[in-house]
Amino acid sequence: MKVPSSVCFFLAGLASTALATTTPTHPAGNNPKTCIIPAKGTGEDDSPAIRDAFAACSTNGHIIFQPNQTYHLNTVLQLHNLSHVQVDLLGTLLYSTDVRYWIQHGSYYHFQNISIAMELSGEYITVDGHGTGVIDGQGQVWYDLALGVGGLFGRPIPFSLRNAKHSVAQNFHIRQSGKWNFVIIESQNITVDNIRLTAHSDDFQANPGNLGNTDGFDTLYSDDVHISNSYVDAGDDCVSFKPGSTNIHVKNLTCVETAGIAVGSLGQYEGVFDLVENITAEDVTLINSRNGAYIKTYNGKRVYYPPQGGGNGTGSVRNVLFKNFHIQNITAAPVLLQQCTHWAGWGVPPCAEYPATGFTFSNITWQNFTGYANEKINTTTISLVCSEKSSCEDFTLTDINVRPWNNATATGVCTNVKGLSSDCQVVSG
Repeated sequence: MKVPSSVCFFLAGLASTALATTTPTHPAGNNPKTCIIPAKGTGEDDSPAIRDAFAACSTNGHIIFQPNQTYHLNTVLQLHNLSHVQVDLLGTLLYSTDVRYWIQHGSYYHFQNISIAMELSGEYITVDGHGTGVIDGQGQVWYDLALGVGGLFGRPIPFSLRNAKHSVAQNFHIRQSGKWNFVIIESQNITVDNIRLTAHSDDFQANPGNLGNTDGFDTLYSDDVHISNSYVDAGDDCVSFKPGSTNIHVKNLTCVETAGIAVGSLGQYEGVFDLVENITAEDVTLINSRNGAYIKTYNGKRVYYPPQGGGNGTGSVRNVLFKNFHIQNITAAPVLLQQCTHWAGWGVPPCAEYPATGFTFSNITWQNFTGYANEKINTTTISLVCSEKSSCEDFTLTDINVRPWNNATATGVCTNVKGLSSDCQVVSG
C-alpha cells in the first residue's frame, strides 16, 4: 500500500514543527527519509498507517508518532526488516480490549506459547519516547480473565524486540500490560534505559494473584543486553532472565510490588537444556516485593504441559552476580534458590520423590543485601535448596544484612550446596 505523500517525505523537506530538536541516533547516510504517522482520533484502528510508515521508512528512516495524539492499536504489529531506523514515540499507543481478536491473532512464540502484540526486528533500531511516550495495554480485562490461570493463551505482550541487533529502547512508559511488559527475544547488543513499567489491577487487594505473569523485563535466548535506570511496579518478576539469557547487565532499577529479580523459571520443557550465564544485577531497590534475587527451576517430573505445567528439563546457571540490593518490606527470602517449581493443578508430585535432575549451578554470588522484611516472613533470609541430583558449588554470600520483622535473628537454610556451612553462615566482605 502506498504511503500518502503528506505522511512520508525526505528529511530535507521536514517542517520545523516536526521535532526540530530531535536528533536521530541511528539513521545515517544521505537524505534519510522521515515518516510522520497520522492518528485518526476516532477509535478506529491506526495499525495500518503504522505498518505503512514502518514499511516506507524501514531503511535509514525516521518514524514519528506525533505528540498529544492517541493511536488505537486494534490489530497486531509485526514491524520487521528494519535497518538504521529512529522511532520517536511522542504520543500514546492504546491497545484494544478485543479479547477474541488478540487470542486468535497475536504474534506467536513457542516459549510458554506467548503472544506478542507489537514486535520490532532488524538492526540499529532506536525507539525513544523522550519522556512522554506511552504504550497502554488496557490490561484489566486480561487480569480478570486470567485470574488463577496466569499462562492463559493469547494474553498480549505490548512491546518486544525480537531478532533485533544493535538496538536501543529508552524513555517511555508501558502501562497495564496484558501479560509481560517488555520481552527481548533472540536479540543481541540491546540497550534499554529509563523505561517505566506499571500494572495495577482493580482487584489486587482481594486477589493478589490477579497480576500473575505481568513481568517487567524478560530476556529470552538473547545476548549482550543492558537494562538500566528503570522503574517497575508490575506484580510479578521485576526482571526475569529466562532460558538462553547470556551476558546480561542490569543496573539501577527500582522494583515495587514485584516478585524480585529472577533467573528462570528453567527446566519447564522436558528433555530441553536451558543455559543462563554471565548475569549481573546491581544497584537494585526492592520495595514491598516478595523475594530479592532468586533462581527457580522446575522439579524432575513433568506435570501437564507448558505454559501452565511442565518440568523435568535440565540446565546450567553460571557466573551470576547479584550486588547492592536495598530491600524494603520484603515478604519472603531475599536470597533464594529453589528447584521445586510446578503447576499447582493436575496433582503435585513431591519434590523429594521427583527432584530436579541434571542442573548445574556455579559461581553464584549474592553481595551487599541490606534492608528489612515485613511480618509475613519468618526469620529465614537465606534459602538455598539445591536438589540432591543437581550440582551447586562456588556460591558466595557476602554482607547479607536483611533484618527480619521485629529485629529477630536472621537464619539461613542451605541444602546440598558445596562450600557453605549447613547454617548458611554469611561471609563478611
